[in-house]
Amino acid sequence: MSQTGISAPPPSALVQPPSARERLGTQLAKLRPTVPQLVDAGFTVVLVGIALVGFRTTFFGLGWLWVGLAGLLVGLLVSHVGAAFRALGVVTLLGAAAAYLLLCGPIAVREDLIAGFLPSGSTFSTLVHMAVPGWKELLTALPPVDSEGPYMALPFLFGLVGAALTYGVARRWPGAVLALVSPVALLVASIVLGTQTPAAVLVQGAVFALVAIGWTALRSNRNRPALQNGAGRTTRAVTTAGLLAVATVGGFFVGPMLPGADQSRTVLRPSLVPPFDVSRYASPLAGFRQYTEPNSAKQFDKTLLTVKGLPANVPLRFAALDSYDGFVWGAGNFANLGDGPDPQGTSFRKVGTHIAAEGPGREVTATVSVPAGGYSDVWLPTFGTVTGLDFGGSRSDQLSDDLRFNVDTNTGVLPEKLATGDQYTVTAYVQDPPKELPKTLDVADGSTVDVSALSFLDDKVTPWTDRVDGQWEKVAAVAKALQDGAYTDGGTPGDYQNVFLPGHSLLRMSQFMKSTQLAGNDEQYAAAYALVANRLGVPARVVLGAVPEAGGVVKGKDVRAWVEVKLADDSWMPILATQFVPDRNKKPQQLIRKSEEKKTGAQVPPPAANNPPSVLQGPDQAQNATQLRNPPKDDNPLNPDNWPDWLRWLLFYVLVPLAVLLVVYGAIRGAKWLRRRRRRTTGGMATRVTGGWREIIDTARDLRMPVPAKGTRIEQARALELHVDGPPPPKPSVVVDGQIMGAPRPALDPSVRSTSSGQFAPDSDTEPLPADRGEVLTRPGPGVTTAARPGLALVPVAAAANGHVFDVDEPTAEEVDAFWADVETARKRIRGEQSFWQKLRGDVSLRTFRDHLPTGSGLGPALARTSRRQGKAEPARRGRGATSKAGVGTSAPGDTRASRRAGAGRSSSTGAGKKGDA
Repeated sequence: MSQTGISAPPPSALVQPPSARERLGTQLAKLRPTVPQLVDAGFTVVLVGIALVGFRTTFFGLGWLWVGLAGLLVGLLVSHVGAAFRALGVVTLLGAAAAYLLLCGPIAVREDLIAGFLPSGSTFSTLVHMAVPGWKELLTALPPVDSEGPYMALPFLFGLVGAALTYGVARRWPGAVLALVSPVALLVASIVLGTQTPAAVLVQGAVFALVAIGWTALRSNRNRPALQNGAGRTTRAVTTAGLLAVATVGGFFVGPMLPGADQSRTVLRPSLVPPFDVSRYASPLAGFRQYTEPNSAKQFDKTLLTVKGLPANVPLRFAALDSYDGFVWGAGNFANLGDGPDPQGTSFRKVGTHIAAEGPGREVTATVSVPAGGYSDVWLPTFGTVTGLDFGGSRSDQLSDDLRFNVDTNTGVLPEKLATGDQYTVTAYVQDPPKELPKTLDVADGSTVDVSALSFLDDKVTPWTDRVDGQWEKVAAVAKALQDGAYTDGGTPGDYQNVFLPGHSLLRMSQFMKSTQLAGNDEQYAAAYALVANRLGVPARVVLGAVPEAGGVVKGKDVRAWVEVKLADDSWMPILATQFVPDRNKKPQQLIRKSEEKKTGAQVPPPAANNPPSVLQGPDQAQNATQLRNPPKDDNPLNPDNWPDWLRWLLFYVLVPLAVLLVVYGAIRGAKWLRRRRRRTTGGMATRVTGGWREIIDTARDLRMPVPAKGTRIEQARALELHVDGPPPPKPSVVVDGQIMGAPRPALDPSVRSTSSGQFAPDSDTEPLPADRGEVLTRPGPGVTTAARPGLALVPVAAAANGHVFDVDEPTAEEVDAFWADVETARKRIRGEQSFWQKLRGDVSLRTFRDHLPTGSGLGPALARTSRRQGKAEPARRGRGATSKAGVGTSAPGDTRASRRAGAGRSSSTGAGKKGDA
């Protein structure tokens, strides 16, 4: 005590508060993982990595693997930070979404970046698009897809979400099996999103199972009570190893012999119907006369394409036409439907620079270029069995995105058409076409078209083939017979050849086959020959293409149509036009002019620009074709495609997510309201009182307040009061200025505060009361109850609850209603001390739903009482064992009173001066 009689401040008041560096070090120390956490992280990396292996057959190369592993590490880091700081699960998911948008662009996509590393608006748009409909586009694309471009966002997202979910569940829930839900779901997703070819059966089967079982055993052993943890450890290890060995051997040796083991893999890719409809494009065979000499298009001597690197005599294919509807030969949406290796057929799909295809012959790489005024059509000229397509020029990115390719017909479609200056490189396996038809050939059985309407062919085919046996021999005999006909392109205007019309519909084919002398060009001969082959039971299709001249120049006169027949090994052999089409100099005889005019009349052929569509579009074909060329304008205001960009962005990226968040918020609040109503209205009167106290505790736990899980109601009430109201005020000293409290003392001016010289000054922490009382009124510090600010006062509520529950008589309904009124008042006071964001976090918290049953019988305390770490010092875990200034953990085992005494002591060291009443 000083000479002035004023007590010296306690030593605890002289303690310096922690510096900013110390506070930062404390926060960073939370990020230091423990050994169990490192073990969980290691198993997460292994299991998610094995699930990621399922993309091996979907992507080309190994770029997808490094991108997926990068996403895995980012997701692991985001989940660890969220768990270390005990953030809500929603916050962790938001962090993962932010990491995806900020890091996926520079790591995986690398398109439209600013300065090479900063994502732009286009990058964000691409990432959002790939996260939602991008999976469907990947399934409709032809594997393997290039390990570059927008599709790389999907492996990154897969690894990011997989690691965040797996490690987050392992950190937040102690269940041994629960941590395997996410890895197993990821494994199933990688298989379903893959291809029919397994990526790695041994790794994704046996290795995944062994790692998953090992992780489950470790987590189960970690949660085992301390008294049972060492019992039978050797026996359990031996038993586990034996079961794993039996399961592994049985899976590899017995599994393939079980019923149903020979079935193919179930994946989503074959079941999806690609939205691309190739039948809307006109058949290139219908416009064959634009390449002939007497035509207004004047493309007969015009250079259409230049090819460099293609061997001599190897034909360039424009399109393979495998569908005939009675009007035209066109490209079908599905090739080999119901036949071939894939019964569901192959369709036109988006492809990358690499195409998974194999074929006979040698590998050749050639570059195709479009000169000024050259080839301009939707059909992409290729050759052989295509294994790679790489576009160049200024439109390379656009053409790559627009290309749709069918690997069975080796036909590509570009909706934007090729234009002057476009070029691309084709890699394919090619064979030199046979100069003569083989005498014997093993062909397939069946047909690609409906042959029921082709009976008119029999009048000519029967005499041609009645002297030979065998399907192929008959097909070869028909080729020789067709060469006896004449060649005509319709002639110049006013020529006698005008009676020979273009087209290859059933009517035109009937006129062609029943004429005295066969007369037509490649269009009629190839169409008729393919129909005859199908009539004979040999699958055949028509191909339009060209045979480049020396130097790789392709002109209109080089464009030809030929036929391909299917062999028994599911490959297709070309029969070039020179092997069944008459020589171009062999014109039809004028003697048949009058007979043909009687049948058809002298007509002028329609212009080449009016090509019919590749399939029949409806009863009125001309009307439907006009609608295809000029589709009706959609003015529907409800169609989002007609809205401005800012409105779509506001609706789909702002209002819709906000509405989803509001719905989730309302659902959680509604669930808590229903629980509170059930506690108040169901069960006996004492049960309703218990539910009321449970509601107070749940409100505090949602707000992250420390509540002793094993404490009594009185202890819980005191802990919450100490947390909310702070330590109680220090008791006034019985000695004031050297005199005993209550002794006579001179009256002083209350506005003068006491100084070291014995004077008083205004604004004193202690003001003398009137002289007749002789008492000192101490101004309360922060958090101390005053008349203007009522305290939490939970102890009386807890005492009332005990009285109602343990009383002999059941409480009345009026007493229960009064008790619940106190409950609502207490809840308002508890929430009134929190900020807006703390209240919002408490509103959406689900911890009170998962930590105990709705009836109030807690699972969390039971787990804490049986924990094998009871009584040991361990790092604080989310929601358990976390100490506050009250000194009480939410579920820390041990002496609760001792914890409160320790907490009170620590509180007094910060300025309370004396131990509070805990």
